[in-house]
Amino acid sequence: MMIRTILTFSMLLFMSQLFIAQNNDSEQPKMKLNIEVNGEKYQVTDGGSIVVDGNTIKVASSDFLTFDFAAVTFDYPKHFAFEYETDLAYKNWTLDGNNFVILYFQYDIEIELDFFIDEIVGQFGKENCKVNKKKRQLGDITLEGKEIIVDIMGVSLTYEMFEIETEDSKTHFIAFQDTKNDDGSSSTESIETLKVIDQTIKAK
Repeated sequence: MMIRTILTFSMLLFMSQLFIAQNNDSEQPKMKLNIEVNGEKYQVTDGGSIVVDGNTIKVASSDFLTFDFAAVTFDYPKHFAFEYETDLAYKNWTLDGNNFVILYFQYDIEIELDFFIDEIVGQFGKENCKVNKKKRQLGDITLEGKEIIVDIMGVSLTYEMFEIETEDSKTHFIAFQDTKNDDGSSSTESIETLKVIDQTIKAK
């Protein structure tokens, strides 16, 4: 009986050490990057390094991607999901984070901003929405539009929507949607993302 107990304990100890030594199953696999230096090709995982002619070169992907469509270009966090939708005389890009969403609309026809505002208010109900004029400065671009504050079923959201003035005879809107913290303050993701946009946005 004593031998069996000792054997069982030893097996459990061995298995626990084995699990500790193994990689964490929940970790996302790292991106592989292809690098070419003077015609010689290398492959390295994101954050890894290679040695070329005695020089150690560390390779890491950026934490940001670049939105470069329609009338503006700006950087945004790389974990945001990218979606694109198009229809007759209409294009829409959506960059979807955890709490913060960026939406860009382009129409080949003239559309008033209030049309979108009324649509959003209609979806949530007038009794759940408050609409204010809104102005935001991002880089050298001054945006003027409206903000919708939505309080429904204990959740607080804000929609900021602005028209971007262009000379291409099209209508351009950019919108920011934020799911607020429990105390009503802006999400950390929205604050950090808008800071990056402010530092990188440019009109075309």
